Amino acid sequence: MYKLLDYECLDRTAKFEIMNIARILDRKSHGFSILENNKVFWRTNSLVTYKRCPLYFKLFIIDQKEQKLDLPRNIALAHGIIIHRAVEFLLRLHLFGLNGSINRLLLEVIDNTIAEILEETNDVENKKLFKDSIEYGYLAKKAFQAILSLNQKIIEVESVYLFENDKFILKLTPDVILSNAIVDLKTTSKPLSNLYIYDDYNWQLSIYTSLFDVEKSYFIYVSFADMDVRIVENTEQKNKTKVLETINELTDKVLRSEYEPRKNPLCRFCKYQSNCSLFNK
Repeated sequence: MYKLLDYECLDRTAKFEIMNIARILDRKSHGFSILENNKVFWRTNSLVTYKRCPLYFKLFIIDQKEQKLDLPRNIALAHGIIIHRAVEFLLRLHLFGLNGSINRLLLEVIDNTIAEILEETNDVENKKLFKDSIEYGYLAKKAFQAILSLNQKIIEVESVYLFENDKFILKLTPDVILSNAIVDLKTTSKPLSNLYIYDDYNWQLSIYTSLFDVEKSYFIYVSFADMDVRIVENTEQKNKTKVLETINELTDKVLRSEYEPRKNPLCRFCKYQSNCSLFNK
């Protein structure tokens, strides 16, 4: 039995309960828990992480080696959080028909997000790692315009959905749902001319397109090197049957505690190389 629950269409009580469940599970487990009757709760990112490398998944998510952003190591992730918040703000204003002068409010959203990250890392000296708020705002507006250029109705922005079958519950929070497409925002420090799309990214979009039954999906790449954005259509989408088969297989493997390392393009950046047999032969 499959259930795709639209968080936004639930009554207030049900919405509160689902949001509580999702938040508690995320807070306690970084998006992964084994529930009653051996049903597995996944967040999309944790599922993709396990598929990429089970050992990294165990060390980073199950063992919970990190509880907060580690700056400067995770500054790229911090940049991504800021851009996502800013673009979400612009899209929500657009949905409410508020398209007037919003520069001051946008900069306030960005400044508040930076302040939250600095508070989490508990080191005000890290402020020098961040770019000027105007630069973040400029890129966020370019990404926003790129989404509008797809000429589709904006349906949802950062909404929570839960998909359930007899093996797992999957929490999905796509960046943007359009009338017939999913949009995923990505940030990079590299020039757009050197863009490389990891298989993980394509597979994550395949999850969204198959479960939301839309025909297309797009990456909006935001480059800090070029101060520009690029739309990239995902042309490697898998069908729903194949996607569900893969998730079921991964769920079975994690229940069997299979955490073998898996070679992938991100191995060279991995902080757990000393724990990995692929690097210690």
